[in-house]
Amino acid sequence: MTEAKPVSLLNVELCFLLKKEFYFGPDRHAGVDTSTCTQCLQLPSFPRSEPSMVLTSELDGREGELAACYRQVMKLAIRHGMNFNSIRRHLWVRLWMWNSDDEADVSFPWYDSYSEVSRLLSALLSVESGEVDYDIEHGWEMEVEAYAGHVYIRQRDPDDDETHVCIRVPRGELVLQAQKVMARSSHTIMLLTEAMGADVWTSYVRLEPVFMKNRSA
Repeated sequence: MTEAKPVSLLNVELCFLLKKEFYFGPDRHAGVDTSTCTQCLQLPSFPRSEPSMVLTSELDGREGELAACYRQVMKLAIRHGMNFNSIRRHLWVRLWMWNSDDEADVSFPWYDSYSEVSRLLSALLSVESGEVDYDIEHGWEMEVEAYAGHVYIRQRDPDDDETHVCIRVPRGELVLQAQKVMARSSHTIMLLTEAMGADVWTSYVRLEPVFMKNRSA
């Protein structure tokens, strides 16, 4: 806590990741001319802060364009006989917290589904003092604590013993940000589910989604 850099606020967003190309070749790329088994995807045309993602705040009624992008992926998968596990990376989400002015950027590279994101955001809402969350994966460690009206966040690489982020931010504004993004995220996923026929964003998908079986290319 004594090392934490004060940050005025953090933007909080759920990001729907985008890939500009669809690869349908073999898993092992060695000796493969990938240009013969790669197809460009038509990404959403509306303005985005980052080309490789769509933020919930950027949708605002444009969910249909995002669903159209997913339908491209689905149709190509069916055409090339690929199962959902082969294309799930095209439908990943990410939690992102940042403040460009204060050079604060908190990333969650191991969180691919909204259930993982909402677990942390719900803890931010409910824990006023004490441990909010602790998580560790290969090359990534996240510590979040609430104390005296602030939230302390430390992101590290435990394998190299290197700290990437160590900040404190006022809890009140962070809670408001979390509430807004949770509401937008739930609404967006509901609309995408209606458009696609299956929910593949809320939690990790273990069984082949219905839309992959029943919708033709």
